[in-house]
Amino acid sequence: MTAIKTTFGTGGSGLTPTKSAGSPDLATTLREVADDFTELRAKFNALLAKLDADTGVNDTNYAATLAPAAQKTTKA
Repeated sequence: MTAIKTTFGTGGSGLTPTKSAGSPDLATTLREVADDFTELRAKFNALLAKLDADTGVNDTNYAATLAPAAQKTTKA
C-alpha cells in the first residue's frame, strides 16, 4: 500500500524511477493505482453479474446495459 502524501511531487520528490528522490516513487504509485482500478472493476463486474442472475426482479440484462468500457490502465 502506498500512501500518497500531499507533498508528493513537490520539488521533484518521488518523481525519479530509482527512489533516489524519495519513496514512494511515481512508478510504484501508478502500479498500485492500476491494482486498485483492477480490483474495483472486478467487484463492479461481479455486482453486474449478480444483478443479472437475480430472479424475482424484473428481468433486466444488467451486464448488457451497464457493461463497463475496456480498462485502459493496466499493470505490465
